Amino acid sequence: MLRDKILIKCKEPEDHAIWKEFQPKFMLTNHLYNYAEFFERILFKANKNYIKECVTIVEYRHIFGFLFDDEGPLSLDREVEIFYRQ
Repeated sequence: MLRDKILIKCKEPEDHAIWKEFQPKFMLTNHLYNYAEFFERILFKANKNYIKECVTIVEYRHIFGFLFDDEGPLSLDREVEIFYRQ
């Protein structure tokens, strides 16, 4: 009985159909967000807003290896430098 009470269950199956409308929009901006100069500007602006709103803990989830510039993909060291500059 206790197991049934604490087991997390979805009342209704999840429907991911809502994301179908957004997927083309994500694809249109994907390269823009992964362009290193733009990514750094957005990261700076987001951090500035966090400070303005007194946010004290921020967790970043970033997939390394996707950022690029006019010369091609960024090295891991160059991607990490972007975060250190912020």
